This record gives sequence, structure tokens and C-alpha cells, in this order.
Amino acid sequence: MPLAATHPRSRPLPELRQELRLFHGPQSGTEQAWLLYDPVRHRYFQISRQAFELLERWRSEPADALAERSGSDLDRPISADEVNELAHFIVANNLALAPPNDDPLALAGQEAGSRHAWAWRIVHSYLFFKVPLVRPARFLAATMPLVAPLFSRWSAFALAIISCVGLYFASRQWDLFVATFLDFLSLEGFLVYGASLIAIKALHELGHAYAATRVGVRVNTMGIAFMVLTPILYTDVTDAWRLRSRRDKLAIDAAGIVVELGLAGLALFLWAFLPEGPLRSAAFVTATTSLAMGLAVNLNPLMRFDGYYLLADAWQVPNLQSRSNALAVWWLRERLFALGHQPPEPVPERRRRLLVAYAIAMWIYRVFLFVGIALIVYHMFFKALGIILFAVEIIWFILLPIGREISKWWSMRPEILASRRTILTGAFATLLVAALVVPWSGTVKIQAVAYADHETRLYAPRPARIVAVNMKDEGQINADEALVILEAPDLDHELAQTRRQIELVRHRLDRIAGDAADRSNRIVLEGELVRHQTNLVGLEAERQRLTVRAPYPGTARDVDRDLKPGEWIDDATPLGRVIGFSATETSGYVGEDDLWRLSVGAEVTFIPEAPQMAKRHGKVIDVVATGTKAIDLAYLASVYGGAVPSDRGPDNEIRPRSGRHLVRVKLDGPPMSRVVRGTLHISGKRESIAAAMWRRILQVLVRETSA
Repeated sequence: MPLAATHPRSRPLPELRQELRLFHGPQSGTEQAWLLYDPVRHRYFQISRQAFELLERWRSEPADALAERSGSDLDRPISADEVNELAHFIVANNLALAPPNDDPLALAGQEAGSRHAWAWRIVHSYLFFKVPLVRPARFLAATMPLVAPLFSRWSAFALAIISCVGLYFASRQWDLFVATFLDFLSLEGFLVYGASLIAIKALHELGHAYAATRVGVRVNTMGIAFMVLTPILYTDVTDAWRLRSRRDKLAIDAAGIVVELGLAGLALFLWAFLPEGPLRSAAFVTATTSLAMGLAVNLNPLMRFDGYYLLADAWQVPNLQSRSNALAVWWLRERLFALGHQPPEPVPERRRRLLVAYAIAMWIYRVFLFVGIALIVYHMFFKALGIILFAVEIIWFILLPIGREISKWWSMRPEILASRRTILTGAFATLLVAALVVPWSGTVKIQAVAYADHETRLYAPRPARIVAVNMKDEGQINADEALVILEAPDLDHELAQTRRQIELVRHRLDRIAGDAADRSNRIVLEGELVRHQTNLVGLEAERQRLTVRAPYPGTARDVDRDLKPGEWIDDATPLGRVIGFSATETSGYVGEDDLWRLSVGAEVTFIPEAPQMAKRHGKVIDVVATGTKAIDLAYLASVYGGAVPSDRGPDNEIRPRSGRHLVRVKLDGPPMSRVVRGTLHISGKRESIAAAMWRRILQVLVRETSA
């Protein structure tokens, strides 16, 4: 609703609530900041100097009258529109006793806003809410003399020295320090960390509280806030808005982090000198917890923790997120459409770039943060409710802000369509949409291993002496060609002994008619003859195996250079390899999402990981429709550095984490001389990026709703 319609110049302005207070705020850059305080909601509003001066002269009178009277007092012109804009701000933030003249339309607007706030609370009550527990102002004031020495320079210097010494000695035992983590990977360890976290966060909040009390800021409440039903402690230091010293505000902001880092330094010092036992374990837990919370969480300026307030006060930009967001939205519109609008607030160019960069980083971070929160919420509840809450988070925090901005563009379409920049932006948007919805590429890429489908590694059949070597590395060989000739003296001796035994038995059988004892043992002698003859056949076959022959035509590879006549060799040392002349086979695993896109006979290009090797072409010869339960090609498993996510099972079997299907390919050209890992580019059915994303979403929904 236009301001002029909401507050006509002939109607009196809304009357301010009696309890509102005006304050001189901190210095913001080169300008003085001004504050409007609402004690009922314990909320501060930073306002401009002109708004401050108008509110000092505010009466329930027509806007023209207030503008004329204020302009006369301040000796500069003030328009009624500026007064109406301030009146709109007062009504929108419920700072008036009632809307002007109890306007029913304004009342309806406030009621709608109330309903919106109620709906907002319903949606987000499970996500974040506060429970005040104590009003600690008296306790803090009474105990302040006890902790005041900790704020001295000498205390800070002593703690810094102790922390540096502790860090030095811990670094000397870093392997032991890291290995100590393994001792806490248990339920008891997690409980210890949980208790330590509660104690450290309590000290963290007391650090904020005492730092605020020290500079005269009243701490109204301390309590527990629940973020995604996870409890965290909080301290209300809203009155720090009144501070005019940036140094004091920074001290309050940094107090919690200083406490945690100080605890970490002291704990590291104690850990370095304490003997093994509960006290050393407690020092380790305190050090690691304090460092993790102090550095990884609290210093993050993209979340509303200590790092955010430190950055806002360091830059002297109150309401950093909302103001940088407004500038970034303006910057985005100007880059897309070149509308020529003025920025939402006058900011020096260098500061403006910083704020815009901060806002863009915040947008990117929030996308990942809210998706993560949505996943947490989804897994915290049963499936149906989890899906609903997941959708609420994604829609409310990601899609709705985007939709509101697009709606704003629609309302500005006359200006947007009149801009030449819109043509360029539209062309880029068209290309982006085309890239998403047009199935440009039909290539499926999977990691694969290439190997010769006929390859034999040669070994001596038994320990033997080399007589002759008839193969050389990279030499061509024929089928059944004698490659290595060996001899085994013990085998020759055993053959000779067996032949003598056969002759002896035959001689006894020949004279069996003249010897009564031999006639009674005829059956025994005939059985012994058969046994010796069978043994002789086996020994002769073993002797034939001493000539190592080529199993098929091909190429000799990796021939042992120490193979020389007269040298002995065992049966465990490879003599070399024979690579057949047939084509090379390549195998890999494709995911379930891309299985439908592949077919037998599809064209394939194999690109080896080794840069000196040329790419090879081929065709798909098999696509196994049944998912594999174990990965036979260890080169491709992630546990061995491959691309297929996998785990090692209890039976030492490598199992894929998700559905995988074996794909076999025949490559053209000569066989590979060794196993080569690379990437298969397979020509498959075309699919757009948008279709793939939508199919994936449907798969997840079907899987989760049917679980």
C-alpha cells in the first residue's frame, strides 16, 4: 500500500508508545549511529540522524505539519513523504499505540502480519526456540571482583605463554596426541565429550556475561536455545547496542572464544606434563573440544555466532546480514538488468564490494546449511513427517526467497524490458536453460581396467637347472614353441631307478615257472609292475614339462633377464609372460542410474590414465543386468584408490556401497602389455541434466516412501 495512502497528509500521525527510548549509538564509520529501544520486546532499531531528530519532535499531527515544524527547527527542508516513510516504519514494527485514526485497513494489515508471525512460529518452533533459565545480573555483579583479575594484561600474557608452551610440547608428541582420539571412539568417549562440551559452553557464555558486566551492560537472561532440537546455551547481551565504544563491543563478542582458546591452551599445557590417567584424558578432551568449538564453529562469520558479531562490529556495520543482503540484491539486479537504481544505502565503493562479497558467500553457505538442516530434520523423525519437514525447509528457506525475488522482477518488468542489458541476460538464461533441458551429450563415463584377454604367466614346473632360453622380451613366439628348456638331475635319477625296478620285476616274471615261491607271488608281481609303469609315465610327463612351451601365438613380455644356461630356478619365480594376439578386453562398473542408457554394440573410447598411452576404440560386448555383489576388479575399488565407492566386508570381500553392474568392452588394436586403468567413454542414450535430476529425485522419493 503506498505511503501517501496509508498516511494522508490531512490525517494525524500515529502516536508513539510512551516507553520507547532514544539513544546515541556507537560510531559507524565516520557517522554517528542512533538507536530506538523498545523495552517491551527488548529490541533495538538503528535509525538515521534525521529519523532520530524527527522522533524527538514527534506528535500525533498531520505529516505536513510535522515536516514544516521540524524543518524550521533544524533549518533544512524536510518533506512530508519522509515523515510518512518514518510513520510506515513505526506502524510496521508495532511502535505506535494504534494505527493512525484506528484505520481498519492498517489494523487488518497488522492482523495479517500477526497471523504471518504465528504461522512462522509454527513452522520454525521445531527448528529454533529459546528457554530463558536465569536472570544473572545480580550474581554477575557480586562475583565480578573475583574474575576481574582475569581481564588484566598480565593474565592475558601469562595465559598466552602457557598456551604457547603447551602447543609446543604437544607438537613434539603429535603422533601420540592424534592417536589418543582412538581411545574415545566409544559410547563412553562420546559421553565424556558431551559432558565436556556442556561445561565448556557454560564457561563460554559466562565469558560473554562477565565481559558485558565489566563494561556496564546488563545481562538480562541466560538460558538454553534449541536448534533442530539440539540444546545450546545462550547469553542475552542485547543492551550492548547502547555501547558507544567499538572496543568494548568487540571485547564482549570475543570473550567466549577467548575463554575457549584459553581453556584449550591450558589443557594442552597440562596434557604435555600430566602422567597417563584420568586427568590427562580430561585435559585432552578439554583441549580438543575447546579448539573445535572455538575455531570451527564460533569463528564462522556466516552464522550468527561470535564470528558474525565480531565481523559486524569490526566493520562497524550493525545488522550486517540484512544490510549486506540488500546491497547484494541491488548489485545482482544492476548486473543482470542495469536498471540504474541507487543502492539501498550510501556506502563507499570498497566497503560495498566487501558487503556484496560477504552476502554472496552467505547465500552459498546457506544453501548447503539449510539442505543439511533439512536432511537432519528428515532423519530425526519417522519417514512421512521427515519428508514433510524436509520439504518445508527447502521451500521456506531456499525456494521462497528465490520466488520472492523473481516476483519482484515481475513487478519491475517495464523497467527490466526497457533495458538493453536484459537482452544479454535473457540470452544467457536461455543458454543455461537449454544446457539443463536439452540432452546434449549421450556419453556415459566410467572408470575401467584394460587387460589382454589371453595372458599367461610362465613358471618352472619344479626347481630345475636351465639348459636353454629361446625367448626374448617383446619377441614374437609361435604356439607350442619351446621357450625355456630345463633339466632336473633328481628327476633323471628317479626315472633311471624306476626303469631298473621295471626290468627287475619283468625278469622275475620271466622265470616264474622255475621258482615255486615266485609262482605263488605272481599276482603281487604283476601289480608291482603296473605300479612302476604308471610311475614311469608320470615321471616322463614331468620330464616333458621341463620344456616350457608357448600356450598360443603371441608376444613374450617381462622375460627374466637372469635366465642363463646352467643357472638354477625355483617354481615360484616367473620366467615371463605370453600375451596373446587377440584383442584387449576392458571391464568397468556402471551405476544403476546409467544402466538403462547402455546397450551391447555401443561405440566406446578408452582413455588410459597414463598420459603417454594413446586412446583406444572398441565396442560393448556385454552389460550384466544383475548387480554385482562383490568387486572383482580391485583396481576400480575405492579401498585401492579407484572410483567405485566400496568397503571391505568381514570375509575380506570388496563390496560396492551402491548398485553396480559389470560392463565388458572389446578394444581394437594390439593387446595391452600390462594392466592399465583409465576411463571408458561409452555412447549411450541421451539424457538432459534436468531429466537426470528429476529421475534421481523420484527414485529417492519412491525408495524412502516405500521403506
